Amino acid sequence: MILSDREIRMEIDAGNLVFNPSVGDDDFSTTAVDLHLGNSIGSFRPPNDAIRMQVDLSSREVGRLIAPRHQREGLVEWKDIPPEGRPLRPGQFVLAFTREWVTLPSHLAARVEGRSTIARFGISIHSTAPTVHATFSGYLVLEISNHGPVTCLLVPGMKICQLVVERVTVPPLEPLESQWMRQSPPAP
Repeated sequence: MILSDREIRMEIDAGNLVFNPSVGDDDFSTTAVDLHLGNSIGSFRPPNDAIRMQVDLSSREVGRLIAPRHQREGLVEWKDIPPEGRPLRPGQFVLAFTREWVTLPSHLAARVEGRSTIARFGISIHSTAPTVHATFSGYLVLEISNHGPVTCLLVPGMKICQLVVERVTVPPLEPLESQWMRQSPPAP
């Protein structure tokens, strides 16, 4: 069951659902809460002509390649987004953190969804990974693509996505154990 804005506020007030920094009154819609773009953005390093890389997506190790503790020396190069923003050109793909650290209890899960305002310019904020599991705690990493015909500016603090919160009818057997737990933007 999807929570209404009133239920989301009740879960926040009870200390069950945590956003840090907290979300404002203007961040709520009827069945979602808006999250904001953080200050870090990552791009995959360009391939080297001498060394071709191929990623086996079926490997159990594929997550390790892009896990937060490996990103600085691995595939992704992280940079701070300047206050005036960073252009996202047509066809470009980047990773970016939300400004908010999100903590979900065992009785809530969520989905990250795009905002129609930016979607109408061809910007998607997740490829196929919208699920935020019960007991997750960390910053959300967005997979942002520009499918449109124009360059769009990504500005820190802009409303970038919506979080649709859902009630879990029976809590999971075990808390989430994932390499994505407690993920944070890399230190500059």
